[in-house]
Order: sequence, then C-alpha cells, then structure tokens
Amino acid sequence: MEKAKETVHIVPIGFQSDKLIASIRQYPVHRIILITVEGDEKIEKVQKISNDIKDAFRGGIIEEKTVVRENIFQATIEILETIKNQIENGREVKINISGGLRNIGISSYIASLVSKVSIYTDIPESGNDESYVLKGVLEIPTFPIKEISQEQLYILQKLEEGVDSLDTLISRLKPDLKKDDPKYNNERSRLSHHIKKLKESNFVETEKKEKNLIVNRSVLGEIYLKGIEISNLQEGKE
Repeated sequence: MEKAKETVHIVPIGFQSDKLIASIRQYPVHRIILITVEGDEKIEKVQKISNDIKDAFRGGIIEEKTVVRENIFQATIEILETIKNQIENGREVKINISGGLRNIGISSYIASLVSKVSIYTDIPESGNDESYVLKGVLEIPTFPIKEISQEQLYILQKLEEGVDSLDTLISRLKPDLKKDDPKYNNERSRLSHHIKKLKESNFVETEKKEKNLIVNRSVLGEIYLKGIEISNLQEGKE
C-alpha cells in the first residue's frame, strides 16, 4: 500500500493568527512553513503570531522563511524554491493566504498559478475580527496562463545566464551545427522568430549591440520555468 504524502502548508503571516490556525486545521497538517518579509520577523506582533501558530500545532514540524518585501517577483521566486524543495521530498504542498500581507499574498498567488500548487484562504462567519469564527475555506481557482511551444520552452531553458548573440545560442542548442553548414542561416531565422515570440510574452529581454542580439531571461521567464519544473515534479515527469 502506497504511503500517504505528508501535507505541507506554506503560510505567509501578517498580524492575525486565529484565521490562519482555524483554516489550516481544515486539512491534514504534517509540516508548516511560516513566511515573513525581511525585517518583519523581528517585530514583536509578528513574533507573537508565529508563537501562536507554533503553540497551536505543537508536535508538528514548523519552519520559518523570510522573503524580500518590495520585489513581488523576487519573493515569488523564493516561494517557488521553497515549494520545489518540499515536492522533491515527496510532500504535498498547500499555500494558505488567510492572514498574510498584500504583497506576499500576490507573490503566493503567482507561485500557485505557475506551479499549479493548491492555494486557499479562510471564509469568516462575520466581519467582526474580535470574535472570529471560521465559516469554511475557499480553494482559490487559478486561471490558465499562456502556454509556450516546446521549442520555445527549450530555448528558454538553454538561455540560462543569457547569451551575447544568436550564434552563442545556436552553439548551445545545436553544438554540432557549423557556420558553413547551409542549415545555419535557417537556424538563425528560426531562433529569431522564437525569440520574438518569447519577448512578446515578456519571458525574455533583448538588447541590440552592434550586429549582435543580447538575449536574457526576464524575471517572468525565470518564474515561468520554475513553475513548469514544479508542475512536472508533481506529475512525476522528468
């Protein structure tokens, strides 16, 4: 009989603990990862929220992570790295945004969107925070993001730290193809077409320098690739 996966809750924390505790308890809980933004982990009120959650789930495994405050996309990448680590260890991941701050909530939603990891929030019985009662939880739907072709995905993967010309990219994609080969110019034209499409999707950034085209992944391109990687891990793909 296959062993059930551990369930990990990634929980951005703000200044309320009751809604987080109540909503987490609606699911199996084996591990909780508390997410705060840099600097807030030292604030007394945030420390109290963290301690409230630790007390409520005493005996469970609770970790703490910090992410950047101002840069939503960088925080998304950091959350995706945390998700990837948990899935690589055979765990199921859920994100709880019941009590997090706005910026980190946006980052969490983007991470859920690209990785296809479940994200949920609380539904309170009333708007009175002084007497909080949980009515239920809402599994937040994610809309489908634009898919790119397998060729474009492969190009995006091979960009790595970027390239200083299309010739450099060709050498990565097809190392055996020589410049004197009649197919070389066709390959340049093919790559130019795909780079243009990737730029239109905001997955790459380009800069013309003399006769060369410098191509780098954008932050969105990095996020997209990490999401694809996590999604494939969940589906058991290489």
